[in-house]
Amino acid sequence: MSASPSTAGAAWAEAPASGLGFPYMVWARTRSGDARFSMTQSGMPPADPALLGPAPEVELGHAGPVLSEVEAAIARRFGVPADRVVATIGASGGLQACAWAWFRPGTRVVADAPSYEPFRALPQRLGADLRVLERRLEDGWQIDPADVRRRLGAGPGRGHVFLANVHNPTGAQLGKERLAAIAREAERAGGILVSCDIYAEYEPDAARVDAFRCAPNAVSIGSLTKAYGLGSLRIGWVVLGEGVAADVHALRDATYLGWVDAPIASLRLGLRALDRLPRLLEPYHELVRTTRPAWSRWLTQTEGVRALVPDHGIIAFPRIEGAADTFALADFLLREHEVGVVPGEFFGMAGHVRVGMGLPAREMEEALDRLTRGIAAWRARRA
Repeated sequence: MSASPSTAGAAWAEAPASGLGFPYMVWARTRSGDARFSMTQSGMPPADPALLGPAPEVELGHAGPVLSEVEAAIARRFGVPADRVVATIGASGGLQACAWAWFRPGTRVVADAPSYEPFRALPQRLGADLRVLERRLEDGWQIDPADVRRRLGAGPGRGHVFLANVHNPTGAQLGKERLAAIAREAERAGGILVSCDIYAEYEPDAARVDAFRCAPNAVSIGSLTKAYGLGSLRIGWVVLGEGVAADVHALRDATYLGWVDAPIASLRLGLRALDRLPRLLEPYHELVRTTRPAWSRWLTQTEGVRALVPDHGIIAFPRIEGAADTFALADFLLREHEVGVVPGEFFGMAGHVRVGMGLPAREMEEALDRLTRGIAAWRARRA
């Protein structure tokens, strides 16, 4: 049973001051589902189970053989040897395994802001020297490799870069050349580029940029969660660039320390899903056709809202002019207008909110209308 709004509100509002590394998840578990019109999700609604066929038979044996099948299927998908793929418990498991394998006291880690909280929390929890690089809306949420070099600086240990591409919460993409240049800055510091590429699953093959293809010292984290609506399976992966292929043993050791094996039932269903990805993407393409036009117009034409409209995916990170406290704004929108957005403070950048388009067209139209009226009412009260 979820907490009451007042109790939940207190929990997520106080979490940043309580020393939690991931206060966003406190809010997501207690508050994000309270809205009648929720624009908080960055992933697609749950997929139709019929797309995966009947439930697999119960297996109580060792997970190793089917785990190897999953890794081989992922390797075929990306065109790499199977020994450069490690299956993980979702992308979250991939983030943790990579952090455990490479971030430690004496290393320097450049992460960006705004960003999903684990990119900033994991290096700190593991004793690395976190150096935050700020992305800016005015720059199209891009990263200048020269800024990465300055943040990495000099030091006795290795210097790594930790980011998401396509980016959460903005939906912006770093192109192949830019990502390769960022990886070279990590290489200059003796380190690697760890990129979470889960939102690239929304993109057509011609547009996507896989980090591990851009540089030999880069790795890509992925999963079936966001674009396919299969988060409950917890099927994720890490694909290593050829220059760090030997680190697969350290990476796999991190998964053993974390969870040893994934559930066999999830692995079996994951195998089916990997064979059906085009069909699983059909609901997203329907949203693009029916919902995206209104969402894009709202982002570009609403007074007091400034945003980059990403080429693909279902999230954007608009700046709401005059709303410095977006915790308070999001709470007001929820209470007074029944619409949910994610406060920018959870991503390390107040004054913005993350808005998703994962609603059917009619619901999205009402959600955007409520959002427009709610922001106007918020400004009027503040004035």
